[in-house]
Amino acid sequence: MASNLSTIGFVFATEEDFRATMVRYAAETVAQAVCPPGTYGIWRSRAGAEIWFHLSPSDKGTTEICGLTPFFDGQSDVSMKITGAVARNGDNPFEGAFTGWVNPDGTGEGSYPLVFDAVDFAMQAAAPWPSVRRVRLSGFAREIAAFADDAAYSAARYPTDASEPKLAPQAFIPIGLFAAAQSTDDANGADEKPPSSAALFTGRIADHRTFTNEATGHAFEWLLVESLDATFDVLADPAVVQGTIVVGGTVEAAVWLFGRFLDET
Repeated sequence: MASNLSTIGFVFATEEDFRATMVRYAAETVAQAVCPPGTYGIWRSRAGAEIWFHLSPSDKGTTEICGLTPFFDGQSDVSMKITGAVARNGDNPFEGAFTGWVNPDGTGEGSYPLVFDAVDFAMQAAAPWPSVRRVRLSGFAREIAAFADDAAYSAARYPTDASEPKLAPQAFIPIGLFAAAQSTDDANGADEKPPSSAALFTGRIADHRTFTNEATGHAFEWLLVESLDATFDVLADPAVVQGTIVVGGTVEAAVWLFGRFLDET
């Protein structure tokens, strides 16, 4: 199964290799962003893959790595009405998620809601919500299926029953929101689990490239996907791709959404 790191070409033979490599990259970061709990140290590859290290000063005067979040700096630019932050157990002060509505129309909420993990969460957590913001959204694929066109997609997914409800060639399902609403933390159903950034969407492939992560030599796929009222960057470990990716074709992707704010508060 693909991980968030393998989705952008970070593949390691052992846990020790992973730890040693991440410590080295954290020390080599050039771009930095100051935030209340410390500093984001941003490692960037030439292809656009990024790792946002969570760096915090220690009591001994050194810098500690509290965690990291992967990202891809692509072309997505989505207008969203951000409604608030998601409270999750286990998150450190640098990490977290936001809820919001895509394509707000000024009279209602928008086209549909979604959740995304924000790589710059600590820089945005204190912002006033709700607020309309621009967000770069990258879907890190867990599964991805590519088709030559809409007709090939429909034939493969719905070959027999014409009356069966169908997922449109451009559609978005916020799986993480539905899963949270349907599950509870106790037997009495009193407390809902927080929503996750899991999503399923379909769309037209506007652009595609196979990149090589120069740090590891491993390849990964990048797609620019025009879905329902939004365009997403999609990243995929080649191992999870079914079918042949072609520009102008149709794609169905199960992803974990990561985002970065493009405008200032």
